[in-house]
Amino acid sequence: DIVLRWYDHWLKGIDTGIMDEPPITILVQGTDQWRDEHEWPLARTRWAQWQLRSHGRLTEARPGWNEPSDTFTNAVALKPGESVPGLKYVTQAFAEDLELTGPLALYLYASLSTDDTNSIVELNDLDPQGYVNRVTLGWLKASHRELDADRSKPYKPVHPHRRAVPVEPGRTNLYAIEIRETSYVFRAGHRMQLAIKAQDT
Repeated sequence: DIVLRWYDHWLKGIDTGIMDEPPITILVQGTDQWRDEHEWPLARTRWAQWQLRSHGRLTEARPGWNEPSDTFTNAVALKPGESVPGLKYVTQAFAEDLELTGPLALYLYASLSTDDTNSIVELNDLDPQGYVNRVTLGWLKASHRELDADRSKPYKPVHPHRRAVPVEPGRTNLYAIEIRETSYVFRAGHRMQLAIKAQDT
């Protein structure tokens, strides 16, 4: 209905009243409620930085200086049904509902053993029974890690994709990965999971 009214206004010149309404309408997943908003990102956003920690932990506390790095080896020519190698980081169960609405980004320091790879990032909801529900995802090719400094924001890195810059194996680089914006409520007792891998399932 919203899309049709928008097209009727702009393509047919019909006054549908849509320009008198708030400019943003979102569906808050997890509650399945529609909500009107007036700006994006939301002015009332409480920005948070979650940290990747050793032993698969995802916390708001920064890692200690002596925490070890995590590694995984990508597998080629996987057969159907085989699991994709990667890393998973999980929060503690939330004591109360947590709404995550807006843009997201992962800033990952990593070294590769090859001159290029793909990074696929999934943000998931784990329920108390261990069922995984995908919330959103992002991706980046390592050789396209260059940033457009003028257009990038902390919550939305922008890559110009004008050239490929091979990775020097063994060298640590920063990979700023945009994760697609979302609006989602993690229910009390659920956990947030961030999964990083080099190929899709």
